[in-house]
Amino acid sequence: MSEKNEKTILETFREWVLQQESPEYTITEDRGPIDSICIDTRFAHGTVSFYMLDQVPAVEMHVTNLYTQQAAFYLHFELKDLLHAKELFEEMQAAIRKQHGASTVKVLLCCSSALTTSFFKEKLNSAAEILSLDMTFDAVSYSNLFVAGYDASVILLAPQIGYEYDKVREVMKDKLVLKVPARLFASYDVSGVLDFVKDSLADHEREKQEKMLPAERMEFKNTPCMLIISVIVEYESMHFVYRIYNAGSIIHQDEVIKQRFEIRDLEDMLDYELARYPEVTMVCINSPGVFYKGHMTFKSAGIFDEDVETRLTEKYGLHFIFVNDANAMALGFYGLQKKATSLSFYFHPQAARTAGVGNVINGQLYTGRNNLAGEMQFVHQVLNYTDDPDNLLKTPEGTMEIVARYLVSIIACLDPQEIVIYCNMIYDLDQLKEYLGHYIRKDYLPDLIKVDDVIEYMFVGGMMLCVGELSRQKLRNTAEHYARYSEGEAQD
Repeated sequence: MSEKNEKTILETFREWVLQQESPEYTITEDRGPIDSICIDTRFAHGTVSFYMLDQVPAVEMHVTNLYTQQAAFYLHFELKDLLHAKELFEEMQAAIRKQHGASTVKVLLCCSSALTTSFFKEKLNSAAEILSLDMTFDAVSYSNLFVAGYDASVILLAPQIGYEYDKVREVMKDKLVLKVPARLFASYDVSGVLDFVKDSLADHEREKQEKMLPAERMEFKNTPCMLIISVIVEYESMHFVYRIYNAGSIIHQDEVIKQRFEIRDLEDMLDYELARYPEVTMVCINSPGVFYKGHMTFKSAGIFDEDVETRLTEKYGLHFIFVNDANAMALGFYGLQKKATSLSFYFHPQAARTAGVGNVINGQLYTGRNNLAGEMQFVHQVLNYTDDPDNLLKTPEGTMEIVARYLVSIIACLDPQEIVIYCNMIYDLDQLKEYLGHYIRKDYLPDLIKVDDVIEYMFVGGMMLCVGELSRQKLRNTAEHYARYSEGEAQD
């Protein structure tokens, strides 16, 4: 495609975006240093930017929630397909609409049955409206707190369940959890509770994430340029976090945030980044799902037996490695510690019905004959629970039962030295050990380790897989060279 035609497609798309007027938002042009179109509502600010990237037309789309100042949608791509660009803009529009009301501070009152808090919330909402406060209040019973709490900014515990404070705070780490003083709750002191929430919000600082240790088991300094893409499913969004490493050092990092996952999303990232970093020689993709012989199955994304390896290898001419997210975490955790040679990594994100487990045995990632090792979705179908699993997963106590039954099967089959657990609902490892002790002698139990973040493990695991593949390639090249040399000697 000529430069003239490339500029034409950029202008064509720009004109089309300007025509997408709606009573739901305002749309304006910004002819600043970067040519952009702004889309604004009371709750969100969106931009579509147009520019040339090494003579190739490129587009960046960004949506920011005006209350949290967090990105709700972000991507950039080379503009090659006008229809695809329009589809991405429609996704951006959906993300903007989704922020409606999200700028309001959502406060969730919780008591044992939600009866007393339901009356209190009505009084609080009326007062907040009269005072023009950017707050809304809702009430929930304790049994439903850990599901309803996903959308809340603040959780207020009534005095009668104040004893659950430590548990709720541990499980809902990213929320401001408060105990309502008894004097305010007993007298339905609306003004006092509003001041209490406002003052607490002003003083609140989110806990800093624990810094990861540098890799100690594997040396990355003499490695070529590699692109590692980690796909993370979060509540109501998909995050594609990726890094480019050169000689083991990060030379570029970025993130794409979308509402759903498509293979085309990976191609957009690859098109964009490989144009900027043509020195990349290998790509590793860490994602939920099952990978077998280059085929990907990711049921919740509607992907079944897709031959992603052939599709991407033929398009880009690079070597691709695909790995399940839990497997990458297990390998990465193994690489970042010196103690265990055999471990299992139990990954159970919020709102997921089943978990994934990655296993390292004697220093080697074990995935099984068909890469199904650790796919707990199959174990889930045959386990007997005391209640419907969907109900159990709504509370820490119910989740404890599900996790314990999963872990018993892992221990019985693999007997690892350590089990690393990522599951927000598990708040007390000692209690989990007590539960496991009903089935397995306590002195037979592996060490249990709880982690609150997984991204570094995914990246380190991806790098270790790339390094392993490079070593195998080197051995194959050496063997081929020796075979050719031997054949030449025989002919002489």
